[in-house]
Amino acid sequence: MSRLLFLQEVAFEYVGVMCLSAYVKSKGHRCDILIESEEGKNFEAKIREYDPDIAAFSVMTGFHNYYLKMAEKVKDMLGVPVVFGGPHATFFPEVIEHPAVDIVCRGEGEEALTDLLDAIDKGEDYSYIPNLWVNHDGEVTKNDVRRGEDNLDLYPPADRSIYYKYKYLRDYPTKPFITGRGCPYMCSFCFNRDFNRMYRGKMKTLRRISPEKVVDEVLDCKAKYPLHRIFFNDDIFIMQKDWLEEFAPLYRDNIGIPYACNIRANLVNEDIVRLLKESGCYLVMWGIESGNEKRRNEILHKNISDEQIRNAAALFRQYGIKMKSFNIMGSPGETLDEAVETVALNAEVKIDFPWCSILQPYPRTKIAEIAQEQGVLVTDYSLDDMEKSFFSGSVFNQPDIERIERLQKLFYLGVKFPKLIPFFKWMTKYPLGVVFKFLFGVSFLYRFMREVDIPVYKAVMFALRHRKSY
Repeated sequence: MSRLLFLQEVAFEYVGVMCLSAYVKSKGHRCDILIESEEGKNFEAKIREYDPDIAAFSVMTGFHNYYLKMAEKVKDMLGVPVVFGGPHATFFPEVIEHPAVDIVCRGEGEEALTDLLDAIDKGEDYSYIPNLWVNHDGEVTKNDVRRGEDNLDLYPPADRSIYYKYKYLRDYPTKPFITGRGCPYMCSFCFNRDFNRMYRGKMKTLRRISPEKVVDEVLDCKAKYPLHRIFFNDDIFIMQKDWLEEFAPLYRDNIGIPYACNIRANLVNEDIVRLLKESGCYLVMWGIESGNEKRRNEILHKNISDEQIRNAAALFRQYGIKMKSFNIMGSPGETLDEAVETVALNAEVKIDFPWCSILQPYPRTKIAEIAQEQGVLVTDYSLDDMEKSFFSGSVFNQPDIERIERLQKLFYLGVKFPKLIPFFKWMTKYPLGVVFKFLFGVSFLYRFMREVDIPVYKAVMFALRHRKSY
């Protein structure tokens, strides 16, 4: 029985980590997680106390340098193998060359991680295991990904116990779930296109958990932990109408807790909206991305029209479902006037909780290629050149970019008070850094407080805990 320990910086529950924990435990191994922000000064002592056989990090690109430093400390402390998984390891597996990383797990990790723990338990070689890249004394073995599992019902429900030993996460009113994995769309700023290519011919692009199993998992969580709202974290919750038709009455009759989900405007019709409303959906989240249709489709590759956005928004308003939008400013070649169009379209369709970030072109994405082709991004752009936050600034060298960065800070206020849009556009002429940051911080906190329906002090607590991300 091998002991696996995940290590994490801030208090946020990742469904992927919970799924991995559930699976390896079902195969007879031990697993836990320690969160540095929650453990404080006891963090290193708790790591030593658990005495893991292997230390694991689920890493998002942008946070990788922090976790590399943490991995160095763990290796110095315990000398155990370190495995990097998650999006960063999947798409930048060359992180295996860092001396603190012994193993990289690419793609979905349930079987690979279990095979690794089995091998460690038996003292056997694990360099041959599919999905893993293994560095042994400077020699790297690069294994291809195995076939993925199409039947997600074969996996156990997520193991929430590893996170909910922490009071902050246990008592947080909204908890994440997933009902499926995968997205068939090819947005230029997203890694899904490369993930789908990596698994082409090895698993279905979209896989769902049966409605019955989803409801059972929610019921189990509801019986054990405080649960007031649910967020279904699927990339696109409404992809399969037949699945939704089966899910809606089961959820309504057995759960009855308000939930939020991700949708796409081109998939919305009245039948879908009615099913969402009847089953208890109170909030949908969707990407408008740009108010300029040509930019949205030719640069960001959303393939969604203005008409589809307006029609979807009208239906959600008709059925009383609130809307949160995701938007991007500062895409390659964007002008200030085009950025203003994004504010105006969100205001026109009456988005309840508008969100806007500055585009960060992850290396190897299509959007980074487009930026380099346009000459607004250096050809040797790398991970080290990225901004650390979606809100801090742009890496593009293009006209209007400083004014666009300032407009992004005023985005929420512009959507809520559209008559002020011309004034806000004028304001962007001036480098009033402190003013823009203050208005952004206050409006961001207010939006978040209303979206999750929590009092001011809890919103402030959340902001302080996650300030490094923003």
